[in-house]
Amino acid sequence: MKLIAHISAAILALTACAAHAQKVTWLETKHDFGAFDETLGPVSTDFRFINTSPDPVAIVAARASCGCTTPEYTRDPIAPGDTATLTVTYDPAGRPGRFSKYVAVDLSDGSPRTKLFIHGTVVGSPTSVALRFPAQCGTTIQLARGAVMSGEVTKGKMRTTFLEAYNRSTEPIQPTVSNLPKYYTVTVTPETVPPGEQFSFIVYMNSATCPLYGLVTDSMTIRANPADTAACTIPLTAMVREDFSNLTPQQLQKAPVATLSDPTVDFGHLTAGATSTTTLTNTGKTPLIIRRIYTADPGVTVSCPDTTLRPGKSTTITVRVDPAQLPGAILNARISLITNDPTNPVITIRAVGTL
Repeated sequence: MKLIAHISAAILALTACAAHAQKVTWLETKHDFGAFDETLGPVSTDFRFINTSPDPVAIVAARASCGCTTPEYTRDPIAPGDTATLTVTYDPAGRPGRFSKYVAVDLSDGSPRTKLFIHGTVVGSPTSVALRFPAQCGTTIQLARGAVMSGEVTKGKMRTTFLEAYNRSTEPIQPTVSNLPKYYTVTVTPETVPPGEQFSFIVYMNSATCPLYGLVTDSMTIRANPADTAACTIPLTAMVREDFSNLTPQQLQKAPVATLSDPTVDFGHLTAGATSTTTLTNTGKTPLIIRRIYTADPGVTVSCPDTTLRPGKSTTITVRVDPAQLPGAILNARISLITNDPTNPVITIRAVGTL
């Protein structure tokens, strides 16, 4: 009797499952649009099912996962053996890059909800791509920024910066980077970029192998593919600072102190070959090391005969100006003096004058 009861229960369960089984057959539930230009406008595809049940079946609801996706269908019952069509349209306007959406479909037969998936890649129009990637690099790559700025990097440390990019072509690319200084390393991820998709240049600045302190300016060359002759040059900038964080209070008390006789060099009325000076003195208790002295202003050069000053010693900083190279009639240049003075490691010297 128990065996008969178990068999009866199993038959009832199978009957219930059959009652709720799928009564239609979908011919497809996924569609790949591939890569296409945003300028083509909305794209559509048809999903079809065959009513394999003995009763009419109707689509009672179709809900998209995103407002960019629109389903269209007839609400009329589909007779047994007939085919129904549900059209799904995707609007790519302002949506460059890869997409994956779905439409959830409910039928009148009470069968489980069906999800119809669409995916593809939108190759953005120049207008929409420029909003997110305004810097152009050749005819294929768009960049989020026209330069890589690593910011302040403590000497001996590494700084990582990301430069986001976009493949605006309809073909895969394998971006390469060359002409890097030895203290920069760049990787590209992914190595192969499908059409219309985003990727990243990961830029590593290793200040331990950089010979300079202060503002460091370099560049890198980017190509969309290794064999390409066309390339673009992207500036690289970083500010290398000395690390004084491990100095003890006793070391700070005995540290060197950089003292200028005058932080402003006033040339007055400028003449050809104008030269002026200021004096740097170490008023601390240990040797003062001049890490670097430089200026980015045109027409101005600066020199110093010494790189190390013992306590109490001085040196002369000479500033020269070529009036013919000045961009205007007024001289207002900034000279950066970098030393191992932990209290004031970067001193700005002003060079002023008029033509």
